[in-house]
Order: sequence, then structure tokens, then C-alpha cells
Amino acid sequence: MPTTIANFVERCYDIRIAQPEYDLGSYSKKKCDCIGMIKYGLYQNNVKFETTGTNWTFRNQVTNIRKITSASVLQIGDVVFKMRTPSDKGYNLPAKYQKGGNAYNGDLNDYCHIGVVKSVKPLRIIHMTSPSAKTDTSIGKWKYAAELLSKYISDYSGQHVPDEPVRPDPVPTTETETAIVYAPSGQWVKIRQKPSTGCAVWDNVPIGSKVTIVTRGYDWTKINYGKRKGWYMMTKYLTFG
Repeated sequence: MPTTIANFVERCYDIRIAQPEYDLGSYSKKKCDCIGMIKYGLYQNNVKFETTGTNWTFRNQVTNIRKITSASVLQIGDVVFKMRTPSDKGYNLPAKYQKGGNAYNGDLNDYCHIGVVKSVKPLRIIHMTSPSAKTDTSIGKWKYAAELLSKYISDYSGQHVPDEPVRPDPVPTTETETAIVYAPSGQWVKIRQKPSTGCAVWDNVPIGSKVTIVTRGYDWTKINYGKRKGWYMMTKYLTFG
């Protein structure tokens, strides 16, 4: 059964928040590549994604393909592609898509990277790149947008989720922003190496301590505390000024 736009985007956003290591061919919260984010978003909704990469996806797994002239052509849940022509630097179209290859269809463009539109107003395109996942807030080098086939996503064509995302993107901050550690009970709040309760506890921070904010997120916030740089604390335990 296909999933919905909202569920697909939310699971892709799980990758964005988890900040996995870029690893070609992987799709998990620990290691992932760009097509792996798409595969993960569907797999976590019990939908099997039939793909061998971004070029295969563009040629076989999408519909309603549009050239991106502005954000107005985009909708939440679209997959977007970066593309190189044969004369572009970095062009690396696999042989099977070139003339004489078993997947050749006359299109010699190399659709080299894929992302997901999380929101349109404001524009948020999430994608997995080296060294980890990121969010684009402008069109930049994204060239084409498309819908995944209906066997993957059931509610395209006007039935879009609202532009306001379910969980906002992390808000970049300067190191001058601080917060106070808070908890309704106890004396300490845990900080961890990665934004996951499954990650080992690195240290305990006393309630009432002041920490410096590196990146504020909905579930987890990256902080500096004393000599501990770039660790994570659950956002609900921080009181912002």
C-alpha cells in the first residue's frame, strides 16, 4: 500500500534531524546517501522502493516532471533533482543509460542528486549529502521536480499537507545564544553524543546550568557546555531566553 505525503516527508525529516554519516548505498539514521533518504522515507512507512539510484528514479519512478523555474512550481513531497549535461564538469552518467546501454532512452543527462521538498513557504528542501543531511532554503542548483509514482505516494495532485511543517527545521544560531537547563524533577539532565536516546550518555548537566546553543531543533538541541562541544540535549529540558 502507498503512504501519504505527510508520512513520507516526516520520515525523510527523521534523517535530517538524526544527521547520519554519508555512506553510498545506505539508508538508515546512522548512515545514508541521497537516494537512501527517499528509500528510508518509504521503507519506514512499509513501502518498498524499487530503485538502483537517482538516474533510475528520474527515468522510471516519477511522474509530473517539471523544470524548476521558481518555488511556485513545487509542492510538499516532491522529489527534486540536480542534473548535469554531458558538457558539465563532474558529469558521470552510468554506462547503462548511455547509447548502447540496456537502460538507454535517449536522455543523456545525469540526474546526479535527489532531495525532498519539506515546505514551500518558506522553502525547505532536505537532502543527504557529504558529510551529512542538510536543508536548502533556495532553489540553487535544483533543476527538476517530480512526484513519486502513485504506488509509493497516494495523495499528490492537490491534496497537499499544509506549508507549515509538522516539526520545524533546526534554527541556526550564533554561539552567543544561551539556555538554562530545566527539568520538572531530579538534579541532572543527560547529554549525548548524537540526537538519540539510544546513544550512550556522555555526561550529566546540573539543572540550572547555562549552556550555549549551537543548533536548536524541535526534539534535540546541539549545545556547548564547558569543555563539551557539540553534544546533544533534548530540547524540552532547555529554557530559552
